[in-house]
Amino acid sequence: MTHFTGTAKSIRLIGGARVLDFINTTNGRRPGTALKVVEERLTSFRFFFEWARHASLVSAQEFDDYKPMVFESSMAYQPDLDRIIAFRECLYRVFYPLSSGGVAPDESLQQINQAFVQGVERRVLRSVEGKPAWGWKPCTTAQELTAMLLGRLAIEATQLLVSGDLHALRSCGATDCDWVFLDISKNKQRKWCQMSVCGSREKLSRLKQVGGAG
Repeated sequence: MTHFTGTAKSIRLIGGARVLDFINTTNGRRPGTALKVVEERLTSFRFFFEWARHASLVSAQEFDDYKPMVFESSMAYQPDLDRIIAFRECLYRVFYPLSSGGVAPDESLQQINQAFVQGVERRVLRSVEGKPAWGWKPCTTAQELTAMLLGRLAIEATQLLVSGDLHALRSCGATDCDWVFLDISKNKQRKWCQMSVCGSREKLSRLKQVGGAG
C-alpha cells in the first residue's frame, strides 16, 4: 500500500456526489486492477477531517469548532479512522457493482442502514431566523464526530441509491482506476473519471501498443 503525500485540498472532487467522492479517496481495490498496490489517501483522522471540509461535508464553522479536538491529538483517533475506511469500503461494495449493472450486496446495504440511523439520531430541528431547520447535535468526542460524519454520508448514500440519478452511475474505464462518478455529460458517453488524467493515460498507452506492434 502506498500513502498519499498531497493535501486534502489537492484531491479532485469529480464524482458528482459527495458520497462518491468519499469512495474515491483510495484506488486499487477493484478486482483485476492493473495497479500493483492500493493507493490510500485517508492516512489519518486529521486528514479525513480536512477532506471533509474540502468536500463541504462539514461547514467552515464546524471545522473551526472541532479543529482543536481533532488536531491536538489525532493519533488517539486511529480506531475511528479504521471505522471510516471500513464504511468507505462498504459504500464501494454497493456503488461499484451498481455502476456496471450489478447487484448491491444486502449485507452492505444493512451497514449503510445502521450508519443512516446513527446519523438521523444526531439530527435535531431548530429555529433558524424564526423558521424550523435541520441542525446537528454538538460532538464532544471523536466517536461522536465520526458517527455524525459517517451518518451524513449514509444519509446522502441512501438518497442517491433511491433517486433517479442512480442510472447515471459509472465507473472509470481505465484499467488502473476504480473511481465512480455520475455521468452528467450531454451525450451520456463519459468513460473516464478525468479525461485529463485517466483518459489521456489510456490513450497514450494504446498509442504505445500500436507503435510497438508496428
